Amino acid sequence: MYKLAICDDDAAFNASLKSFLYEFFSDREIDFTVDVFEDVLSFDAAVDAGAEYDLLFLDILFETGNGIDYARRFRAQKFKFDIIFISASRDYAIESYDAEPLYYIVKPVQPDKLAAALKRFLEKRTSAYINLNTTRGLIKIDLSDILYFEIYGHRVSLCKSDGTNEELRSTLKEMESKLPPEMFIRPHRSYLVNLGYITEITHYNIKITNGALIPISHALYNKVQLEFLDYLDKTM
Repeated sequence: MYKLAICDDDAAFNASLKSFLYEFFSDREIDFTVDVFEDVLSFDAAVDAGAEYDLLFLDILFETGNGIDYARRFRAQKFKFDIIFISASRDYAIESYDAEPLYYIVKPVQPDKLAAALKRFLEKRTSAYINLNTTRGLIKIDLSDILYFEIYGHRVSLCKSDGTNEELRSTLKEMESKLPPEMFIRPHRSYLVNLGYITEITHYNIKITNGALIPISHALYNKVQLEFLDYLDKTM
């Protein structure tokens, strides 16, 4: 069963979204629950009290605070629920990315965009794991826990979202062949990066949510920019 939450101060929108969710999940015979909060403080209090969710639909502008700021705090506290931002403006799309959203939807919400966001959520929950051969043995890891791979000395090092690292018994080329190309990008011969954790592309550098800077080779700079823009476009 999936546990969903809607946090938006527009009661009419909440009712419409809740109705869409019932139709979407019922058609697929998927069990779920949905809780509705009309301000971010109420949702925050529920989470602090121990409520657990798999997916949060989060507005950005509230009278009591900014949804992006709260999402950043949730990430800092290692909450694992996915976040779909819903806003009346595209203006916050880039700013929202360091909160690692699953999707960014602009109001008025189009049913096809909402369905695409929910399909991405289901795909991530059902087939988002990979087996890796590490120096300490075979491990199974969620793709969303991978920040990037780096050639370190004569080994490939995996940097994970929890701040830990794994040393792999694989080449970077082998890893690239195993990973979904829509989620990972090769900006440099020594790096393979999860697009979902990129917050900014500056001049020949990629900035990751943990503050790391990943170099971009001059030959791949335009390609990396285009692939990142394509990724952003698919999440909006």
